[in-house]
Amino acid sequence: MAGFKVRLGDGSEIGPMDLSALRTWLSQGLIDGDSPVMRPGSRKWVPLSSIAELKGVLAAQPRAKAKSKKKRQEDELEPEPVDDEPSSVDLVRVKVVGALLLAAAAGFGYLAWRPSAAISAFDGAPWLQLALGALALGLMLLPGWPYVRNIVRLVLILAAFALFPLAGILFAQGERGAALLALGSAWLVVSGLAALLPRRLGLAGLLIAALPVVAGGYGVYRFGRAQASEAELSMQEWATGERRFTDDALGLTLDAPEGWLLLKPGNPLVKAPMDARVTLALTRHGGGAYLVTEPAPRAVATPDQYLDRLQQQRRAGQPGYETRQRVNAVVGSLTGRQLEAAWSDGGTRMREVVVAGLDGWMGFALVGWMPEATASRPNGLDDLVRGFAARGLLAVRLKAAVDAAVAAVPHLSVPAAEQLMAQSEARVLEPDQAFRRSLSALAQNIGSLSDKEKAELTRLTTATYSGVAWKERTRLADYVERVRKGQTTPAAEDKEMAALLRDAESRLSAEGRLKLQGFYEKAILAKN
Repeated sequence: MAGFKVRLGDGSEIGPMDLSALRTWLSQGLIDGDSPVMRPGSRKWVPLSSIAELKGVLAAQPRAKAKSKKKRQEDELEPEPVDDEPSSVDLVRVKVVGALLLAAAAGFGYLAWRPSAAISAFDGAPWLQLALGALALGLMLLPGWPYVRNIVRLVLILAAFALFPLAGILFAQGERGAALLALGSAWLVVSGLAALLPRRLGLAGLLIAALPVVAGGYGVYRFGRAQASEAELSMQEWATGERRFTDDALGLTLDAPEGWLLLKPGNPLVKAPMDARVTLALTRHGGGAYLVTEPAPRAVATPDQYLDRLQQQRRAGQPGYETRQRVNAVVGSLTGRQLEAAWSDGGTRMREVVVAGLDGWMGFALVGWMPEATASRPNGLDDLVRGFAARGLLAVRLKAAVDAAVAAVPHLSVPAAEQLMAQSEARVLEPDQAFRRSLSALAQNIGSLSDKEKAELTRLTTATYSGVAWKERTRLADYVERVRKGQTTPAAEDKEMAALLRDAESRLSAEGRLKLQGFYEKAILAKN
């Protein structure tokens, strides 16, 4: 049967077909004017548009054909529509995470204000920095920007990983139980918040991610919140409510670190001497401390000697007392000495620090102790020692008195003047009083000088008296004799004779005055 053959776009051939069938296919858009056609009896393919019998049909279909072809091309090029915008539910979820971070920032801010509200294992934690970080992350999420959400999620993932080395530090410090459970709960919260931030999250994923946030939040509150014990409640009853102790007369100040309580006098909670100026307690770690001041004993002239005295007292009161090392300590404007020691309280090994010093004629000391496992933490013994300061008011007064005595009494050296004042009840002497005591000390301790020194002292005394008028010389000799016998002399006479002998000794040679100072110093220092 003769007819037309047509080659389709996929290369297949159909036919033979008559003109009626070609018109039908053409009108339906199955073929067009460019489709190859082979006439009956021919072996050559020609465009369908060259078939004269179909000109009318092709003329009526050009616009529809072009439009159909263009639409097919556009359909082939245009991708499937994708919804790039998250749903309203997803936006709400991201903002809820932002609100939770803001709530965490508020919690951290509260702990920055009252760090004692957290368990003691977290003392020294950077609560303020954590509060600012959580605040920034929460504010970043509230607008719902997609790229910001990814940044916050990355930060939360890194924070979750950072909790692992922190747990190792706590474990190395001997923390167990509540501290590690609280840290693990915090890891659940951070990880859950990060899991809530993907772009799309089905209902099942939402429930799975929300569960650790809820469980972890409860765990943080349950295990991380400090609960007052009976001992702490008792301490609160004895607390003064102040953070600083000040003694203006001695120039001493003690600023208590965070967590330490200044206790009222007479409290039975801290073992301290009856005359302690102030007692302190750190109930969270079982720490205690006290401050003492007293006139330095006559044999005590250096901070080391005063520390020896305190060490003996502490050893007597604490069985198993073990001293470790001594170092210099800066106590405000003075230099003192610091002792490290240790002792056992039941099964707990305690670390003790004693800081002692001398301010003029007064000794002062701060004694503090804590369990060794926690003593080096922030707000521990080291911070307690750093809060202790002395202005050296009495040292200034003593130096001024010594300088005045040395200037008014030429036969006194600085060590001799200091010793005279240390031996007095008032610990500070006026120049005329130092003069009178030096004569008495020489008379009482003349035996400390060798025969040769006594002969030289007699020669210098004769040379001194020779420069005094006869009438005044007689009065001076009478005055010295009465002092040597321990008789009372009027203050006015002390001043007059001190001035008279000062003028006479000033006329000696420099070498003679130095020898005279040496004899008096040897006699005065021999009186201990």
